[in-house]
Amino acid sequence: MIFQFCQAADLTCSSPKLSKSRSTPSLIAVLFCQSGIVKVNAVRGIAAHILSRESITGLILVLQSHITNQAWNSFELFSFKVELFQITDLLVNITKHVLRPKHQVLNDKEKKSLLKKFSIEEKQLPRLSKQDPTVRYYGLEEGQVVKVTYKDDLTESNVTYRCVW
Repeated sequence: MIFQFCQAADLTCSSPKLSKSRSTPSLIAVLFCQSGIVKVNAVRGIAAHILSRESITGLILVLQSHITNQAWNSFELFSFKVELFQITDLLVNITKHVLRPKHQVLNDKEKKSLLKKFSIEEKQLPRLSKQDPTVRYYGLEEGQVVKVTYKDDLTESNVTYRCVW
C-alpha cells in the first residue's frame, strides 16, 4: 500500500500555465516519501494509486533519500509531468534569497514580441538549464523564456532574457 511509505496531499492549481484550459484547474498530487531508497516497486505503488485518479495532471515527489535509476526511468511512463525534489532542496526558498536576480516568466505574446523586436530566433537566446533551481521551482518547460533583471550598486539594472533548454 502506498501510504506505508508516502503521505499524499492534493493541491488545486489555478495557474493557466499548469492547467490545460483556464476553466478547469489542474490537480497536482504531492507525495512525501519517507527515508529509504526509492525503488521500482515504490514507483509501481505510486502509479497504482495516482493513475486510478483520472483528474491528476501532475505529480511532485519529495524524497528524503536517493532514487534508483530504474525507478527514475519508470516515471517516463506517466502521461503527465512528474517532478522530483530532494527534501534538502526545499529547506530554503530560493526565490526570496537576497543575491538572486528577479525572474519573470514571459507569456507567448511577450515572447513573440521580444523575438520580433530583436529579430532573433528562440535558439539564439542565452540558455537556462532545465535543472536550474529557479526553473524547477517555477516548473518551467523547454522553450519558455524568462526575463532576468540584475540589480547592482554601480548599475541601476541589467536585463537579460534566457530560454529554458
